[in-house]
Amino acid sequence: MAKSPGTMNQILSIMTVALNELTIGIAHGWIAPTLNSLQSPRGEFNVTIEESSWLASLDDLGKIPGAVFAAVVLDIVGRKILLTSCSLVFFVIWVVIIFTRSVPVICSMRLLIGFFFGINDGTNSTYLAENSSPAIRGPFGALCITFYYIGVLVGSATATYFSYTTTSVINAAITLSALISVLWIKEPVQFLLMKGKITKAEKNFNWLHGNNTDSEFERIKQNVQSENLKKLSFKKTITSPANYKSLSIIVTINGLVGCVGYYPIMCYASIAFSATDMFTSNQLTVLFGVIQTLVVASTSLFIGHFNRRSLILISFSLIAFSHVVTSGLYYVNSYMVQIPYFPWLIFTSITFFASLYAFVYPAIFLIRGEMFPLSIKATGGCFSVIAYSATSFLGVKVFLNISQSYGIEVNFLIFFVFSLITIIFTYFFLPETKNKTLIEIQEMLERSK
Repeated sequence: MAKSPGTMNQILSIMTVALNELTIGIAHGWIAPTLNSLQSPRGEFNVTIEESSWLASLDDLGKIPGAVFAAVVLDIVGRKILLTSCSLVFFVIWVVIIFTRSVPVICSMRLLIGFFFGINDGTNSTYLAENSSPAIRGPFGALCITFYYIGVLVGSATATYFSYTTTSVINAAITLSALISVLWIKEPVQFLLMKGKITKAEKNFNWLHGNNTDSEFERIKQNVQSENLKKLSFKKTITSPANYKSLSIIVTINGLVGCVGYYPIMCYASIAFSATDMFTSNQLTVLFGVIQTLVVASTSLFIGHFNRRSLILISFSLIAFSHVVTSGLYYVNSYMVQIPYFPWLIFTSITFFASLYAFVYPAIFLIRGEMFPLSIKATGGCFSVIAYSATSFLGVKVFLNISQSYGIEVNFLIFFVFSLITIIFTYFFLPETKNKTLIEIQEMLERSK
């Protein structure tokens, strides 16, 4: 079936914004092999274990004030300006990294990256939800996450096979491309209506949806007027049934997801993996990224056909199982008997977990953009990023210390416990949002007790 011009324009907008996710993935994929190389005596310069823990975790710490900033300015300056600013700063950061070998300077850049990650996270999900219809929101939202994992793969591969300087140059060039492409995107209709720019809002709506959906435009306009009235009282906004329910659910689930171990594994994959006869630990990290990218790419093909809630429940059940297996393998190999093919078993178990996480995260990303009404979209996005970033930061910061003091297997037992809590919370509290417009989701939350 041929797509309408409006649908194609939605897809182009989403693809352009997805390039911002690519640049974030590059920075995340870059850190693991870089830390592994810099801890080696043959590295271009050297870092200690303590410095490594800060370099790995500072971007999550920076996301917290970044999310707060996004919440304050998102509905003031708009989505496009914030996304463009993020791309510009990411480019400048990589230029600085090209020329520095100072650990404090790189730490500062990682903190700044995190600050703009927080802005980007709170803005990207909002832009995606507002600028796409229900039919394409699922598969193309998943495609945005696919771009993130492609970035992770590119970041880890370049850091493995090229020098520190060459890697930084490549990353800067890719980020510059993202900056150029994001300049042409259009501001979402909801923001323009909120600012009273009705003519421009209608023009953007027709560009995104075609010229035969006047009734839908009027419905969006009425919804924005209603949400603007709610903003008159912050207390009333937060405590209204639909707003309070969506805020508590999404913030909680993002905080829990940050506890299941994905980002610590991303940062320390090259340390967690043991070299085999065929691959170094850094090369295993690249293979790790390839598998995740293939998995998350497949998600975009069918996420629109399956319930988001069911995907989360099934995936986290398997994640909990994988953590038990990984913890058991580490314990047996360290304290009982040397396990044959141990490096490959650990690689398989950890990659299985990371692939499941990559498989299900697009659903979590989509739900965050779908469940917040306009009146708390900025605030809700802020709190969600803070919850995820705070728990991820703690996980990354203590991972090496727990591994050295109690054994790496204890980390995976902790991840297992939080995976179980996530399953329980999802089962009892998370509603289904598949194939519902943003307005229909709010009406469902208003009706629910």
